[in-house]
Parts: sequence; C-alpha cells; structure tokens
Amino acid sequence: MSKILQILIVVFCVTCAKAENKLLLKASSKSVSGYEKYNLFQEQSSQTVTGTVTDEKNETLPGVSVRIPGSNKGAVTDINGKFKIEDVSPQDSIQFTFVGYKSQTVLIGSRSTINVQLQPDAENVLNEVTVVGYGTQKKVSVTGALSTISTKDIARTATPALSNAIAGKLPGIITRQASGEPGYDAAQVYIRGLSTFGNNSPLILIDGVERDMNNINAQEIESFTILKDASATAVYGVRGANGVILINTKRGVTGEPSVTFRSEVASLHALRLPEYINGQQYALLMNEARTNSGGQPRWSPEEIEKFGNGSDPYLYPNSNWTDAVLKRDSWQTINNLSVTGGSEIIKYYTNVGYTLQDGIYKQDENNKFSTNAKIKRYNFRSNVDINLSKTVTVQLGLGGIIQNGNYPGFAAPDIFQALKVISPIAFPVTNPDGTPGGAQTYVGWNPWGRVSQSGYSTQDRSTLQGTFAARWDLSSLVTKGLSIRGLFSYDRYGQTNNVRFKEFEVKRYLGINPETGEDQYSEPFREGKPLGYGIENGSNRAIYMEAQINYDRTFNKHNFTSMLLYNQRDFVDLNSGSSILNLPYRRMGLAGRGTYNYDNRYLAEVNFGYNGSENFPKGKRFGFFPAFSAGWVISNEKFWNISAISNLKLRGSYGKVGNDQINQRFLFLSTVKTNGQSYPFGPDQQLFNGMEENQIGNQNVTWERATKRNLGIDMGFFQDKLTVQVDFFNEDRTGILLQRQTVPFVTGFYPWSIPYGNIGSIKNKGFDALIEARNSTSSGFFYSLRGNFTFAKNTVIENDEPSRRFSYLSGKGLPLGQSFAFVADGFFENENDIATSPTQTFSVPRPGDVKYKDINGDGLIDSYDQIPVGYPRLPQISFGFGGTVGYKSFDFSVYFTGAARTSIFLSGTSMWPFYDGLGVNNVLTEYYDNRWTPENKAALYPAIDVGNNPNNFLNSTLWMRNGNYLRLRNMEIGYTVPTGFSQKIGIKSLRFFINGMNLITWDYIKIIDPESNDGTGGYPLQRSYNAGIQVDFK
Repeated sequence: MSKILQILIVVFCVTCAKAENKLLLKASSKSVSGYEKYNLFQEQSSQTVTGTVTDEKNETLPGVSVRIPGSNKGAVTDINGKFKIEDVSPQDSIQFTFVGYKSQTVLIGSRSTINVQLQPDAENVLNEVTVVGYGTQKKVSVTGALSTISTKDIARTATPALSNAIAGKLPGIITRQASGEPGYDAAQVYIRGLSTFGNNSPLILIDGVERDMNNINAQEIESFTILKDASATAVYGVRGANGVILINTKRGVTGEPSVTFRSEVASLHALRLPEYINGQQYALLMNEARTNSGGQPRWSPEEIEKFGNGSDPYLYPNSNWTDAVLKRDSWQTINNLSVTGGSEIIKYYTNVGYTLQDGIYKQDENNKFSTNAKIKRYNFRSNVDINLSKTVTVQLGLGGIIQNGNYPGFAAPDIFQALKVISPIAFPVTNPDGTPGGAQTYVGWNPWGRVSQSGYSTQDRSTLQGTFAARWDLSSLVTKGLSIRGLFSYDRYGQTNNVRFKEFEVKRYLGINPETGEDQYSEPFREGKPLGYGIENGSNRAIYMEAQINYDRTFNKHNFTSMLLYNQRDFVDLNSGSSILNLPYRRMGLAGRGTYNYDNRYLAEVNFGYNGSENFPKGKRFGFFPAFSAGWVISNEKFWNISAISNLKLRGSYGKVGNDQINQRFLFLSTVKTNGQSYPFGPDQQLFNGMEENQIGNQNVTWERATKRNLGIDMGFFQDKLTVQVDFFNEDRTGILLQRQTVPFVTGFYPWSIPYGNIGSIKNKGFDALIEARNSTSSGFFYSLRGNFTFAKNTVIENDEPSRRFSYLSGKGLPLGQSFAFVADGFFENENDIATSPTQTFSVPRPGDVKYKDINGDGLIDSYDQIPVGYPRLPQISFGFGGTVGYKSFDFSVYFTGAARTSIFLSGTSMWPFYDGLGVNNVLTEYYDNRWTPENKAALYPAIDVGNNPNNFLNSTLWMRNGNYLRLRNMEIGYTVPTGFSQKIGIKSLRFFINGMNLITWDYIKIIDPESNDGTGGYPLQRSYNAGIQVDFK
C-alpha cells in the first residue's frame, strides 16, 4: 500500500502543478490587450520594494498580507513588520490587508521603500470568524463554549504525538501521558473530565473528517479548536457527548510561492528510570527476612562480600539490570518542508515531513538486526483551492502517512516487568560464553535476553486520506447569502507486522570444572531457537459524505444564519477475525443550526442533531438532540461607557447530546458460540463441543444521553490587550450502557453473557477559565501571556451495584474511578501492640507489619474496613500558564503545566519485596532505604518477610501518594536574523531556536513520573533538549 500511496502523491503534485499553470495562462489571456501582449516581450523596467507596516500606535504588525492586485505577487510581513516584493513596476499598486484593520492600497511610483500605518476597522473586528461545528461563525456571535490555541504554541513542543503538545494549554482539556515509548507515547485526552463508565474519548475531526489526531504533523495545522458544551456539539448528535476537537490544516494564500523549511534535532533523556538495590544489599535483605521469620541467614558474610566486590561475578552476580538494558539518552529529529502560494484562481499548500524517534533499549552489537524501539514517519499533505468561477469553489485535499516502527521481540510491559522481577543476584547478565544468564526458575525472564536476544518485530503503517469538497454560492441565482456545499472523503489504513521472534537458550553457569579447568553449565532449561517468522495484517477503510446548505443574510441590524446538513459514514475493519466485527460501522443523520444576531448585542442560537446508528435495534436507532443558547454583548450597548472594559459578553446554553461509543456491537442481538464446553458421548466417550450462550440481547438498548448546561462570560480590557473567559458547566449523563451487576450467578448466566442495559447515571460539573494578555511597543518589545485552569468533578449516581453491608462501601455518590483501600495506622511495634489491636484476618502479624484502622468497630480487620481514599487517577484539576516575551530579534517562551486532586498507588512488584517468595522480585531502593527495622521504627514501609505476607500487601493508604505536580513543560529561546541581512543572502527570514520539554517536575512521588499508571512504572517519559532552524524563502 505504501508504494501506491507514493505514486498517488507524485501524481497529485504533478496534476496540481499543471492545473495551476493552465489556469494562470487562461486568466492572463483574458486580461491582457493586444498591445500589452506584444509589450510582454519587450524589456520592461522592474524594481524591488521593501517597507514596514505598523498599527495606529506605531507598533510593528507581523503577518500582514502585502500583494499586487491582479497578480500572484505578494508577501507577508515578518515578525518585525517588514516585507519585500521583487519585480514590480512603477504602475503597480500594493494592497495591505490584516484582520481587524482597514485595508490600504498604495501606488508604487518611483519609490523603493514604502512604510504604511494601518488603522483599526471596527467592522472587520466584528466580522472575525472562528471555527465551529460544520463551518465557521463570527466570533462576536458565538454563544457556545469553545477554546482555541495558537499553532505557534503547539509547535514549541518537539514531540511526534500531537496530543502531548496540547497538554495543559487549553481550558477544558485534561491529558495524561503514561508512556514515552516511540509510537506508543500519545496522551489520553479528555474534555472536561469523565462522564461515563465506557469510552470518554472526544470526537476528533481533521478538515471535517473523523481521523486520528496523532497522525497529523503539527506544522500542518492552521487552527485547533475544542467544542465543550451542548450548543457547540449538538450538531454531532450521538457523537457529541464527550466533546469535539476540530483541527483544520493549512491552505494556500494568494502570492508568489513561499517555501518554509524547519528542522530540529533533540537529545532525549529518560525522566525517571527505576533505581534498584545492588546484589550485596539484596543478599543482606534476604538474611534479614529470614531472621524476621525466625529462620537462619541464607548467605554467609563471605558470600555477601563476594556479591559486593565482584570477585566471582558469575556465581555471585551483582547484575545492574537497568544499566544492562536501558540507555540514559536517545535522540529524535523532526523536519518539514512546505510550499504555499497561488493566484486568485488557484491556491495551494503542500507539506512534506520526516520524523525519527529513537528508543532507549541497548543492543547486542553481534546482532545483524536492530532490537531498539524506533519509529520513522513520513508525512505528506497537500490542499488545493480552485475558483472555477466567481461562485464555484473546489477544494482538494490529500494526506499520506507512512510510519515504520521497530521493536524488540518482547513488548515494553514485558521488558519492564522483567526488570521488576529478576533480582541482581538471580543470575549474571551473560554467562562467560556470552549467552544470557539464567536459572531454572523464571526461564526466559533475563531482561537483557528479552531486549536483545529475542528477535525483533517491525510495524509498517500506511494511511491515505483523500478529501474533495465543493461550494456553490447561489446569491446571484436564488437569493443573497444562500450557498450549498458538499464533501466526500476516503481514508484507507493498512498495517503489516513482521514478527521475527526467537527463544534464547537458558542454562545456569556452575563454575569452573576443577579437573578440566573449563566452564561448566547445567543442562539447558530451554533450548535456543533461530529467528522465527510471522506476519500480522490489519486494514480498514472509511467513507464519509456530507451535503450542506447555508444561509447568511443581514437586514439592517438583523443578521440571520442557518445551516442544514446531511451526513453518513461507513467504516469497515477489513481484517476482522469475527463475522460480526467485520460488518460495516454505519452512521447517518441530519444536523442543523440557526443563529440570530441583533446589532452585535443580542444573540440567539439553536442547534440540533438527528442521528442514527446501526448498533441499536430498530425503533431505537435514531435520536433527536437539540440545544439552545443565547448571549448578550453588554459592551456594545449605547449606555456602556467603561472604556477600560472593551468587551463584556454573557452567554448560556442548554441542550442534549448523545454517545454511542461502546465496546460491544449489536447489544440487542443474542449470540451463541459453537465451540463451548466439551461433553463425552458414545461408547468411546468421545468429546464433542457444545453450544453456549455468548451474549444475551436486550431489545431496549440505545445510546447514552447527556444533558448539558453552560454559563459563560467573556471579558476584554484595554482594547482586548487583556482577555478573560470563564465557563461554568453541569452535565447529567443518563442511560449509560452497563452490564448488569445485580443479576446473581445462581440464575445460570455466565458473567460475560449478562445483558447490557441503559442503567448508569453520572453527574459531572465544574468550571474552566482562560486569561490572556498581549501587547507590543514601537521600541520592539512584545509579550504574550496565557494561563488556563480546569476543574471537573464527576459523581456516580447509579451503577447497578448490589446493596452493600455498609454504605461506605458503595461507589454511588463518589467520583468515577474512586479507590477503596484500608487505612494504614502505622506499624506494629511489638507483640503487646499486636495483642491489644484489632485482629488481623489476612495473616498472623509480626512486629513491623502494617496496622490498619478498624472502620466498623467490630474488632476485626477484614474486607469491610475498606473506605474511599484519595482521588481518582485522572486529575480533577488541570492547569497551565506561561507566555512569550521578546525584544526585536530575540524571543523567550516558557510554559508550565500541572495537575491536582489526583492520587497514585505505588504498589506491586519491586515495591512488595519477596511477594512471590524469598529471593523473588527485584527491590526498589525506595523500599530498602525506608523499610521498618527495630532501629528504624519511623519507617514508610513494612518490615521484610520471607514470602507473601498478605497483610502487608493490601491496597491501603500506606502505598497511596499525592499525585499533584507542577512541570516546566516547555522553554524556548529564539533569534530571528534581521531582515536586511537575511534578504541579502536570498532568504526572506531566518530563525534559530533551542527549546526543551519536560525540563523540571515538582511532585510528591520521585520514584516514577506523576503521570504514570498505578504501580512502579513502565517505559519512562522523555525529557528533550532541542535545537532547530526555520528558513523562509520567497
């Protein structure tokens, strides 16, 4: 498929180039007279014009469009407001346009330098638009809750996964990145927290089509918007309940071709690698465990000394598995080359990107293949806009992503689990003959063997995205303001995994044979095998269509807009192993919107979605989801005379949206499987498979419903140099699909066959806020500051759980994902302390064991003594703040992100020493340094024991930590070479920058990253030190 994609990309580029040339020639032939045609071949005088554009306060304006009307010549002012246009004649005029300012047109004449001062245009400010569902809307008339972010702020984070670039930068967005592994490092993204027991992921649309956000290159993005309330998302019906993310990619602009090249290289460093004790400490700990249990030491002082001095590294190993398996640093590079330009007939934008990210696994130089984790990604995107006439516009879009991944034979969770399980004295990293060390227990668990001696796998992923859209303005044919639009997209995804797994030989080194002087080994516990071969294929395709009619008309002070849209989507998993899952996923529906704006003061809006999903039974497939909103722009009232407050708008919304994202298909159907439990029949008692109920259908299942309310206020101060946005939200999610928990097993139902029902209910409420300040001076100083805050707390109203013996054991009335645990009350100091404390029912306690509070006062510590503790793993509070300041050619950016009201449990392997027996499991230094001993009773962790002591390893507050953190997410220093110098060497602008990501973290955990999952960590997040260059050619 990758070959087909490459061919299509080449054909698309050539076709667009030819089309542009033909259209330009055709346009020129219509506008040039006979004398002018003749004069084209004569020598003409040409000149170069440079200049600076400023605003009404004499402050420079970057991004101003500077063009020659009637031609494709033009430029855009740089960060210092400067421009340069070549090959112009004295008879030409230059037109200057910028959003929010009045356009100016200036005759060139004999001047080579033209400086222009633009004046504010109140009308243009009011006409500024923002992206909304299925279109755009005047910013002043928006009454829904939405947030946007500058693409520059996204680009400052050097990461292949876009979801990591938006962390903490938008109000309403909550993210958590649990892994830093190349290709698997994307963050989980939620809008306003959690509201359902199932899938809480938002709907993500790229150029209006449902696509993967992490497949898009950050340099391709034109706008990034999140829709949060019912008014903004109702048009998406059954897909709108979890919020919507809208990403529009860049498009062409009128002017000569502009080429931008950006390249950056980063050094990556693991944020936090696990720190385990050494072999000597481990042996001492084993002896201590035996002593605590009344036994004799396992190791003699002489043997312990050998573990420490390395005199016999194969029989008394001291394996540092972290150093043997993991590198401390790696690297990545992100490169992009884009071309944009066009005429009044055709405009184009093309970007080609290349990304490489290396992993942290060490390799065996003797291998002829790579076992490190690594991805290479090639991105291509091209958008072309063609004006076929004054009323008909066609848009063509093509996107391609080719990603090649390489990984060890074992997956990251299996590798890091081996690091936690295998102790430093279990066996050496390698035997004297270079083979992986091993023992009869945990065969094949050598971490170095898992990384470098177990083969490798490759993943080749190809994505082709094609979009065609057309718009016809019917103002002159039917009525003013009427237009129709259609869109068709075809996406194809394919993945091929080549698995070259092998098993390495496992044997134990027994020392030197005293008779022969040769190394001797045990018989292999497992024979080695050569590289195997396996192939796994996966592919899917999605077809999407929409037809839309729009009306936008103004009568005096009254503005009306309306939109009606039909859409449908067909998605097929082409390689599904199930006849049911192979059936197409289909959705269809209608969406509508109507807005009214009186004099930019009084605003009203109604939205609706009418959608159907084949996942539900007939009569339950379609639903109507309306929403209403209103706004009042108080600052536009005639009585308003507070000049310091330039904008004050109140808005509110109420509506219903739905959610059909469930993990099962066709829950209304009952299914059976033919390979059920076997039964003997006949004289030979031959086994025959029986039939078994697999799923019991429910004919009443339908989508979840969310009733959302939102109240917001927008404020601008000092001509919007300081802006504030605050939204309060409240959501009731009802009819959540749950598998019933109140059906007892004695009824004969298998646990997996119990039917689902719309029985769950959750309430979610909170607020989010954004504050921004920006300004610049004529001296060249400028700043842009931004801060946001999100608080979202949900409460489970109904989860169909059985009645509990004690009310505090119920999850109702608590947040989703609330942890239940025992309350640790220190450690038993002596036998008398044990005798006078409530009876521990999980094991016979010893001094140094964990003591728990008796919650119900019955004198026993049992399962009824667990209570809700801490906060859910997903933070209820997310925030970020920072900004950019600069002076002339220098700029400095810094951004902090953080989270609060979240808890994490440090439990499991390596934090629970000898959980599976004496000498089993590695031990973190954190535990070793803070365990209970008779000399250290002010400890954090219990005393060591010879084996599984259930009492000490219960889920309790002993292992719970505050998950709050503050992180220096990004910092960047940039320098833009003065225009005068860069243009002398044929470059429009030249910028150098260095930046960093995940530079410093302040938290309460220290062992693992605060964004990690519960436990003791996995593939670590990465800190990056990045250097780059951006060159603009014109």
